Amino acid sequence: MRYDMLETDRLRLRPYRLEDFRFYVYLWQDPDVVRYIGNGQPRSKADLKANYPYWVSKSELGKGILLMELRDSCKPVGHAGLLPQVVDGQEQLEIGYWVAKEHWGKGYASETAALCRDVAFKQLGVPRVISIIQPENIRSIRVAEKTGMRFHHATEFHGIPVHIFAMENPF
Repeated sequence: MRYDMLETDRLRLRPYRLEDFRFYVYLWQDPDVVRYIGNGQPRSKADLKANYPYWVSKSELGKGILLMELRDSCKPVGHAGLLPQVVDGQEQLEIGYWVAKEHWGKGYASETAALCRDVAFKQLGVPRVISIIQPENIRSIRVAEKTGMRFHHATEFHGIPVHIFAMENPF
């Protein structure tokens, strides 16, 4: 199993491609999806277009965020992955996940977060994973807890108050 092509029973994570741009824009422009991402504001199509080649290049290398699609239909439903982040001056590996609003409540975020956790611990051998979650984001908190993470501490990330959920490598 490679980090850039991962599967569960229902989902596949794969690198973003140029032809996935419409879905990328769709996620970033949905106010409900981005409510707890960064400053919570949708991004303009022009901004997204300028950033997309970089996003694709990182994804092709199996780094950053990968497209989450249904295995049986290849329909994109979100994106997820392992992201190096600097939190409180320390580099850590974050499990990140976004799901398109019409797919909320189907367990896709939890399923994908667990897959990323297992890759981080079993394949990459990292000592710990985190998720950076704004305190009001109850859905993401539930996903982190289902994945085995627990509240670690409150801090700021890029000037935004967040909670850090963490899990140590049990292997």
